[in-house]
Amino acid sequence: MSLICLSYAHQHTSIGFREQVYFDADSAANACARFRCGNREASSLLEFVLLSTCNRTEIYGFSRSGDSIQAIEQVKSELLDFVKQSRQVDREQLVALAEWKVGPEVAQHLTRVSCGLESLVLGEPQILGQVGDAMQLGLIMNSSGTVLTNLFQAAIRAGRRARTETQINHHSMNISTVAVNTAERQLGSLKDKTVVVLGAGEMAELALAQLKKKGVSDFRIVNRTIARAAELANEYDGQACVFEQISHLLPKADILITSTGAPHTLITSEMITFAMQARASRPMTILDIAVPRDVETSVENVANVTRCDIDDLQMAAAQSASLRQKQVPAVEQIVQMEMDRFLAWFRGIGAEDTIIRLRQKADEIRSHELSRLANMLPNLDDEAWHILERFADSLVNKILHDPTTKLRELEGTRDALDHGEAIRQLFCLEERSKLVVDKAAGQ
Repeated sequence: MSLICLSYAHQHTSIGFREQVYFDADSAANACARFRCGNREASSLLEFVLLSTCNRTEIYGFSRSGDSIQAIEQVKSELLDFVKQSRQVDREQLVALAEWKVGPEVAQHLTRVSCGLESLVLGEPQILGQVGDAMQLGLIMNSSGTVLTNLFQAAIRAGRRARTETQINHHSMNISTVAVNTAERQLGSLKDKTVVVLGAGEMAELALAQLKKKGVSDFRIVNRTIARAAELANEYDGQACVFEQISHLLPKADILITSTGAPHTLITSEMITFAMQARASRPMTILDIAVPRDVETSVENVANVTRCDIDDLQMAAAQSASLRQKQVPAVEQIVQMEMDRFLAWFRGIGAEDTIIRLRQKADEIRSHELSRLANMLPNLDDEAWHILERFADSLVNKILHDPTTKLRELEGTRDALDHGEAIRQLFCLEERSKLVVDKAAGQ
């Protein structure tokens, strides 16, 4: 059995490609459901969790196959086919841009992601919640199981520790912050600027908070549902609008920030060209922080218009990372500790390992109780004592026969993992292994 991760992240893919493989909330849920409804007997994968954000789409899998080259290649092929069918992307392109993590490096990678070490903006806080959401979706859709749930819990634990035990998120700048700072560099003071924000989600709200700090007072918040736009408008003293008003709002916009979940572009070059005709050559800055992008890339050809998308903001984000970069060694220590803790657990989840530990625990109890009995019955003769010992051995073997037989029958299935985890928890079989890990971490 092995862990595997298929990654398409900002470090090695363009935003154009990430748009193609992006899963919004609905399509992610559908993908997890399709995984569980597929032919499980024909698949090598036992568990599946999908993490899709603006900067990465990653599939984490747990396979019944071994770690041989042939077995790993089979799982890789299954995952590539899954993405191809889900997103309708050319398979050759998927192969060429895929980055793979296998075995222990999967645990290391996800833990680094959760800590913000792999983010476009080093230490950004949003990724921790996104990792948690991915785990929750896997549990709700029953695509995740014992192994990946434990893996994601370890990563989330590391992410929380990184943000409380180090300063990795101090002076941090999320993409919304970087976008607002970029607009300020391009336009100067923002206090007298009119800002149109298209979308009313988390990134839009973060942008509004930063704009408010910069002294902006003229907000127009556009959303497909007026209730959510009105909620943000009340909080930030702006004006709530619906998308049907966008053609009237664009000519007034010095800054347009877009952050919707739309599956296609909403702002065309024709719309911007028309808007600019009414602006008397006054410049407009468009900050498209959505994935997929909300604005056609051709708008940058319109005179006096500057367009930036997430990839364009990467350099500005990197420049803000110097203070947080000093915290990386401390965060990497946390990554290593939580990864080691998970891997120690992972190495003991096989049916035989569980059975061995269960029998060891039963033998310890048998020996302890026989020792107590010997003290209580000091005059018992050898023959009677041997009868008691054989009785104790027989009792232990008969009690353990059914659970050990069942675990061996289920070997290589999710039921075996779930039953094994229940046995380890109920009989406290993890205590000694955790103690070993904790001692090693403290050295």
